Amino acid sequence: MVSESEASLQVAAATVGLTPPAGKPLGGYLLREGKTATGAHDPLEGSLIWLRDMHGGEVLWLAMDVVCVDEELAARIAAAVGQACGCATDAVLVCASHTHSSASGWVRGLGPMSPETADGQLREVLVDRLAAAAGTLPSRLAPCRAVFAEGHAPAAGGNRNDPTGPHDPSAGVLALVDAAGAVVAAIVDYASHATVLGHENLAWSADWPGAMRRALSGALAPITPFEPRTLGKARASTRTPPVIAFLQGAAGDASPRFVRRSQTFPEVDRIGGLVAGAALEALLAARPETGERRVAVRRAAVTVRTRDLPDLAEARRRSGELEATWLAARAAGVPAPEERIARTRYEGSLMLAALAEAGMAASVELPIAAVAVGEAAWIHLPVELFASYGLAIRERSPFGWTRVIGYTGGYFGYVADEAAHRNGVYEASASRFDARGGQTIADAALDLLRELATQVHGRASEALEGVTR
Repeated sequence: MVSESEASLQVAAATVGLTPPAGKPLGGYLLREGKTATGAHDPLEGSLIWLRDMHGGEVLWLAMDVVCVDEELAARIAAAVGQACGCATDAVLVCASHTHSSASGWVRGLGPMSPETADGQLREVLVDRLAAAAGTLPSRLAPCRAVFAEGHAPAAGGNRNDPTGPHDPSAGVLALVDAAGAVVAAIVDYASHATVLGHENLAWSADWPGAMRRALSGALAPITPFEPRTLGKARASTRTPPVIAFLQGAAGDASPRFVRRSQTFPEVDRIGGLVAGAALEALLAARPETGERRVAVRRAAVTVRTRDLPDLAEARRRSGELEATWLAARAAGVPAPEERIARTRYEGSLMLAALAEAGMAASVELPIAAVAVGEAAWIHLPVELFASYGLAIRERSPFGWTRVIGYTGGYFGYVADEAAHRNGVYEASASRFDARGGQTIADAALDLLRELATQVHGRASEALEGVTR
């Protein structure tokens, strides 16, 4: 019999409402042109999951329904949350779901094409609510076991520029199971833009990640899917619905564009349900881990050279050509995905022209972080990473189970691969980086995973070659 004091892991989790009042501008789509929210269709939330081991290792995932989180705001949230619950600030990972139906006022400094819409009061309220939720976590800490699983949801998303292009259809799941065998919290990641809803939607919404969380929590709440394990005094499950946190994956070129049937709220529920179903099926086929599991977080900063910008006159000329192409496609009544791609190529050219006019620093410093729970790892990056990079990182990671997460700890835009830059797609045009910059980021991610493996397991990982795409 294992005593409670000998339990390998402890977990505490909470969900907090973050929905702003109506009348605030929505973020995510340039085509909204500053329109404000009419109200909420479903809540914008923050999910906090704090995992600790018996040696003092810890990580606190804080996942929010927001289009992105800038570096300054992420640092403020991490400090406030860490202080409120007693978790080390460096162990707090602030992650965005990338829903395009959240508040633009939460974020600042998105670039020359995005007018500054940061709302100081909204940002203060956001930090305060998250810190208050974190303050409840210490009293909730309880022993748990970890379950790792990987589901597949190919019908929920795909490459948004080419339906035959690279995409990672897997859904990673970390579930934390209590003594009674019930799931008390779970982290699910999947790579696909939270853009079932289009720019016409003016209601606050978590989009499909919110629907996924509701569906998975609802399915797990009434069941006890794992055998009980006595940890000291037996604890009966309280049947409190489990907290589900969503982490957005390498979704730079992934979205529901070619798989969604409409841009309505029922379609939000359907797409979210597909990911929830894949996660649930994989979870129920898995078994809780046995033995000791160490938790560790390792951080680094990587300096990335920015791209060479085109001549402004040439950039504007190219933008005019792409606008004509898009308008011709719209006039011809081409199907929605193709018309959307033509329009986004034009929008990307506008962003590139704006960058050419404003100029950029020669390099930027990106904060990255890696998390290990035993033989499982997550690499967190502050960018919208293309699938080709994410798949290569997973393949070459020294950990047996690796998940690649974007939109964490800051926001530095798209990281497109060589093929995307060659084809002139929206994401490549709008990016601060060329393919060399993407290579630098991917290689740095692998280096950090290797360092983490050495730290956690006390062994050097095998040599890793650079990610080449």
